[in-house]
This record gives sequence, structure tokens and C-alpha cells, in this order.
Amino acid sequence: MLRERIGNGLGEFLVHSSAFVSQIEARMEEKLALVETRMKEELAQQARVFAIRETALTQELSSLRQSEKDTKKQLFNKGQEAVQLESKILPLRTRVIELEEQTEETKAKMAKLEERATNQEVQLGRVEGELAQQAETFKKIEAELIEDTADAYGAEFEDALAQVACVHPEMDTSPFMTSKRFIDG
Repeated sequence: MLRERIGNGLGEFLVHSSAFVSQIEARMEEKLALVETRMKEELAQQARVFAIRETALTQELSSLRQSEKDTKKQLFNKGQEAVQLESKILPLRTRVIELEEQTEETKAKMAKLEERATNQEVQLGRVEGELAQQAETFKKIEAELIEDTADAYGAEFEDALAQVACVHPEMDTSPFMTSKRFIDG
């Protein structure tokens, strides 16, 4: 009987525990279904957020790619401009070098010309000094020549008067003396 009672009690326990387990399993399935539904909703919400973010990131990436293309195009254009400017600058640089060389040559020529001018000024000073001496000597010689000519003229005139007096002794030559001067005709 004890066995029977234990068997009955055990049977009852198994039925109750089986019912209890079934209830627990049913509740667990409800809770799992609820959790699964919530997780699906949350995943759907996150999927929408990610889709929105993905769209925004895709648009931003597209914008960045377009920006990159534009930047590359601008960079290419700037490179072309730089090449054009460099092609314009190169002849100018060459011309600057030529002008610098010409400047150096001109400076050298100017230095030579300045040296020549200095030498010419020194020589001119010497020539002016010599010319002043020659002018002074010329004035002395001219004065002596005038004096000698006047003396010679006077002597020749006296000789001519003497010859006239010789040829015409009766003629008075005293009015014709060189020491006499005309006053008022």
C-alpha cells in the first residue's frame, strides 16, 4: 500500500509537475514570443535608423566623391595654369638673365668710360695749364712784336724821311716827324 500510495502520489506529482511544466513552458513561450516580437520591432527600428544613416552616408559619400572630382578637376586646371604661367615665366627669366648680363657689361663699360673721362679731365687740366702758359707767352710775344713793329716802322719812316731829305735837300721834313701828332685835323 505504501507502494501504491507512493505510486499514486508519484503519479499525481508527475501529472501536477507535468501540468506545471506545461504552464511554465507556455508562459516561457509567451514571454519568448513577446521578447522575440520586441526584438523584431527593435531590430526593425534599428534597421530603419541604419537605412536612414546608410542613405545619409551614401549621399555624403556621393557628395564627397563629387567634391573629390571637382577638386581633382580644379587641381588639374591649376596645374595647367601653372604650366602656362611657367611657360610665360621661362622667357622672362631668360630675358632677366640677359638684362643682368647686359647690366654687368654696361657697368664695366661705364667704369672704363669713367676712367677715360677722369684721364681726359686730367689731360684737359694739363692742356688748359699749357694753353694758359702759351696764351701768356703769346701775349708777351705779341706785345714784343707790336713794340718791335712800331720801332721798326718808326725807324723805317725815319729812314724814308732821310732819303727824301737826301733827294730834296731844300724840303723841310720836320712836320713829318714820328714824334708829331695830329690834333683836330
